[in-house]
Amino acid sequence: MVPCLALLCVLFFFCLEVIRVFDAHYDLLTILYCCYLRDDFSYVEKLQSDLSDVHSLIANLYFMSRDEMKEELHIENINVVEMFRISTSLFKKYFGDKKVLFSIEGCDYIRDEVELEELYNLGLRNILLVWNNESKYGSGNRSDKGLSDLGKKIIKKAVNLGISIDLSHMNENTFWDSIKLLNNLKNDGYDVRVLASHSNSYNLCSNKRNLDDSQIEAIGKLSGKIGLVSYGPFINEKKIDLEENYLNHIKYIENIIGIDNVMIATDNMEFATDMFGVEEDISLLNHKNIIKSLTNMLRNYYNSEEIDKIIKVNGERFIEER
Repeated sequence: MVPCLALLCVLFFFCLEVIRVFDAHYDLLTILYCCYLRDDFSYVEKLQSDLSDVHSLIANLYFMSRDEMKEELHIENINVVEMFRISTSLFKKYFGDKKVLFSIEGCDYIRDEVELEELYNLGLRNILLVWNNESKYGSGNRSDKGLSDLGKKIIKKAVNLGISIDLSHMNENTFWDSIKLLNNLKNDGYDVRVLASHSNSYNLCSNKRNLDDSQIEAIGKLSGKIGLVSYGPFINEKKIDLEENYLNHIKYIENIIGIDNVMIATDNMEFATDMFGVEEDISLLNHKNIIKSLTNMLRNYYNSEEIDKIIKVNGERFIEER
């Protein structure tokens, strides 16, 4: 009885270690800034509970069009540096026990390379050049515009500073223009770090925000990582059997770029509904789903070391490299 009990204890603590997760894309900085504007941090208690199993993450501050910022988030005066300074300070206050990489999504409001360096000095280490709309730097899926000359300058400056380039949200033209530039910079001796923080396989779910095989391969050739997003519309068009279909995305992309380059991402938008009443599709696998069911399903295909890489280790290594 005693040896069996000891074995059960070992397995129990092993499982506790495995299910400590990394989240490659969580809009936590945006949420904290919205709490600051409302002068109400009661929602932070919910976040602390929701993120109790998250050991490390990429914490994101995102920017949409001015109209959408005003309508959805009630933000009218946009000062990127001030918003970043306030939100990262609040992160350190409420979530300082977590390993983190600070990120900005949608760089249209970053004035120029000088302001980018100012943000770097405040802790910025990852940028998504665009959101869904067209910007002065490039475009998301609402436009066919490619990478602009200003976009090329801001990417080169970011790479030179040591900021990683996040390719999620780019339309095809902006994506391939960026890949070409990043390959050229790498060939010139720059330390190029890339990822797609929250994207799945287009072949399995034909959402414009997902990546086709050639894009996945291009990221892999740059030794980049991909965060598989557990948000329903990017998993399956009908948003059904989310766990099984999400697992299929993991297996599919891992087969292309390797076990060391896949991560977990939630892109949880529940706060927009909870705080502002915005009608968001929140069909997703949250951290609790991932821990309770996905890890068990992963065991049918991967060993414990590989599972640990997928749900935590790969992401933490990316943070440490920054």
